[in-house]
Amino acid sequence: MNILALMSGEHHRMNFAWALEEIGHRVYHLSVPDERRIDEAMRHFNPDLTFGMGWDEVQTNRDVLPGALRKHNRFHLYFAEEDWLHYSWWSSEYVKAIPTHFVFSRSASCVPKYEEMGIPAAFLDVGSNPSFQRPVKPVAAYACDVSVVVNGQFEHVAYRRRSLADLVYPLFDAPFDTRIRGNHWHDELPRLVGITANPRMLYGILPYYETPKVHSSARINISVQTVEDQLSSRTYDILACGGFLLTSDTPQVRERLKPGINCETSGSPEETIEKIRYYLQHEDQRIQIARRGLEFARSEGSYQTNIPRVWPLVEAEVNRYYGR
Repeated sequence: MNILALMSGEHHRMNFAWALEEIGHRVYHLSVPDERRIDEAMRHFNPDLTFGMGWDEVQTNRDVLPGALRKHNRFHLYFAEEDWLHYSWWSSEYVKAIPTHFVFSRSASCVPKYEEMGIPAAFLDVGSNPSFQRPVKPVAAYACDVSVVVNGQFEHVAYRRRSLADLVYPLFDAPFDTRIRGNHWHDELPRLVGITANPRMLYGILPYYETPKVHSSARINISVQTVEDQLSSRTYDILACGGFLLTSDTPQVRERLKPGINCETSGSPEETIEKIRYYLQHEDQRIQIARRGLEFARSEGSYQTNIPRVWPLVEAEVNRYYGR
C-alpha cells in the first residue's frame, strides 16, 4: 500500500512508520501541517491511506487535517498508543475531530468503545523496531553503571509515581555511576515531589536517535512504568538494543516478560539497590539476561512481527471504503 504518514515525531517515524516500510509498504512522510503540501502529497503519491499517531504537530492541527482528509476522501488510520490512560480526553476526542476509519488501540478495553462509535478497531501493542533500536558499539561518553531515560512527569498517575520512587529516587544517594536523561528533573522534581536529584546524575534531554547508544553502553537500564497493565515503549527500546533491563514488578511485566530470564524487576527502593549491586557484580548473568531480552524484542516484541497479524483487518476496511 501507499501510506501517507502524517507525523513529525521522531519516535513515531523511526519505529512504527519504519516498520511499515520493512513490511513492504511505501511510506511518504509529511511532517508539516500545511494544506498545500498535503494537496501535493495526495496528487503525486496517491496514498491508499493516511496514518497518524495523534500526539505531534501534524495530528493536533485540527484546522488543516480534517478538511484535507475530507477534501481528498482518503482512508485514515489512527494508532491510539495513548489508550487507555488518555482515551477520554484525547483519543475519543481525536476520532471525533479527525475523520478516522480504523483505529489500532494499545488497550483491548478501548476497542469496543471505538466500535460503539462506528469505527472498526483492533488491539495492537506498542513495540520495538529492531532495525533502529539495535545493539551498537558502546560509546565511552554514555558508559555508566545505571542509565535512566525518562521525562519528569512526576505527578502523572499514581503508579508512575510509585515506579519512580521504587526505581529512580533511591539512586540519588547510591554509590553507582547513574546518569539520568530527560526533562524537568532539575526544577519540577523539587517543586512537585520535594526532593532533589544529585546534580551530577542529570545529563539533560537526550535526542531519540541517540537512545541505541545509551541503552547499549550502560550496564543496567531502568525503564519506568506508567501503569500496571501495559509496558512502556522504552521497555521495548532497551530490550531491542540488547540492554539489561530493570523495571517495575507489575502484572503486565510478568505476563509479557520473564523476570530473571530476559529482564529483572524491583518492587521497592531496597530491592532496586540490591538488584543493581548484584548484577553489577555478576556480569555473566547480566549479559545472559540481556541476550534473552534481545531475542524477545526481535521476535514477539517487534512491530515487524505484530503489525502483519492485524494488518489484514485494515486492508479489508480500505477495500470496503473504496469499493474494491
